[in-house]
Amino acid sequence: MGLISATMIVRDEEHFLPACLASIVDLVDEIVVVDTGSKDRSRDIARDFGARLVDFAWIDDFSAARNVAIEHARFDWMLYIDADERARPIDRTILARELDDPLLLAAKVQFRPRTGFTAYPEHRLIRRDPRIRFHGAMHETFLPDVTGLVEAGLGRIGTTTLTLDHVGYDGDQSHKLDRNLRLLLKQIAATPRRPYLRWHLGSVLHDLGRLDEAEASWREGARLAREMERPTEDAALCAVELAKLAVEAGRDPGEAIADGLKVHPGNWMLRWLGGKALLQRGAFEEARPVFEALAAIDPATLSDNMSYDARIFGAGALQELAEDAFARADYTESAALFGRALTRDPGRLELRAKHALASARAAMATPGA
Repeated sequence: MGLISATMIVRDEEHFLPACLASIVDLVDEIVVVDTGSKDRSRDIARDFGARLVDFAWIDDFSAARNVAIEHARFDWMLYIDADERARPIDRTILARELDDPLLLAAKVQFRPRTGFTAYPEHRLIRRDPRIRFHGAMHETFLPDVTGLVEAGLGRIGTTTLTLDHVGYDGDQSHKLDRNLRLLLKQIAATPRRPYLRWHLGSVLHDLGRLDEAEASWREGARLAREMERPTEDAALCAVELAKLAVEAGRDPGEAIADGLKVHPGNWMLRWLGGKALLQRGAFEEARPVFEALAAIDPATLSDNMSYDARIFGAGALQELAEDAFARADYTESAALFGRALTRDPGRLELRAKHALASARAAMATPGA
């Protein structure tokens, strides 16, 4: 008897699809592919991996397509996955054991949203249940249904050790910008008070070169986040973008950082931006504990409620201090910090070169050298 159906929606994904299907073909018991109008080899690739193909005309609504996929699933659990994602190897018996609880309605996986970023828990496994469906034209979610059932005492949400890697952001995204803009505006009209949508809208507008509109969208999202009674961690993303803009312009990001930390007190990117602002003001000793705290974190094992660029942790955090010390001609301190960074990331040639330069400058500055 099977346990897991993989469900996915596809359109012209021949570049990504083979690696995705190869990563799950031995993990799941069936693969259901809803094709929304592929003109490339996506359909043939799906058949080659034994997937069941379902045709569905695209109607500018991700939830509609995902719901068609889960309606065709036959087994108790559904893993929803996209063509530009890959499942890391895992012992199938372990995953089955993690799902072996009749009270489970959904379960989380460890999700890495892009290459070089840390993992966070995301709900990707759903029990096949007619009460659970996706909602939303974009950034679709089944959580309202699951949360309602949990709050009614009808089940719970579990956690698994399955990890998914998303690689779709590694290349050029320009071909998706117009579609994303259209769907985001549609979803914002339906759920106007969700800060995450304003963050994504601002990101799309920024990539389209509409910078003033992007900043306005982030400011609106930050305002909505301040007004939330129970803000989620992703509600801080607009404040993060506003703080980035301030740091890049050499302005004080304090207001944006304070706003973001009220929503998500543990946000590491906001702490990093605060440290950068201190360095810009020449406050090295005040910035040091911020970056030392970041340096103590191993991004490979970090699993927070948000995903972060791994470069702000470990060797990257020490590098920030080392480069600031070098700019101030404190070459001894810089060499020591670059040396510590090298112990964290010994393969990085950039660190090796900068450590050698700082060490040489430190030696030249030493009396009698």
